[in-house]
Amino acid sequence: MLTFYVENQLHERVYSFSDDGLNSFLNLCRRCAEHGRTVLEAVDPYADTMFNVKQLEMLLKELDALERGNLLSGDEAEIAVKVNSAALHARGLSGYLFIAGD
Repeated sequence: MLTFYVENQLHERVYSFSDDGLNSFLNLCRRCAEHGRTVLEAVDPYADTMFNVKQLEMLLKELDALERGNLLSGDEAEIAVKVNSAALHARGLSGYLFIAGD
């Protein structure tokens, strides 16, 4: 299961949450990787992934495109909203979104 951490510039963790029991965000990333979503395919289920401010912009654009295109299932939409919120929070801190793989 993925765990998400919003980190400030000093890599201090200020907020965290986990993927749901169905691994909906991980499944979303895998599905998107098949269709060329470059940022989402970087999320590794077994290792750590970190997005900096520039990469967060790309992540936010990809999540927005998925939402606008109605390409998310109910569970995916719920966790995507959480990840989007975390990415916005990290960007506001000029920090990082750290995703710990299982």
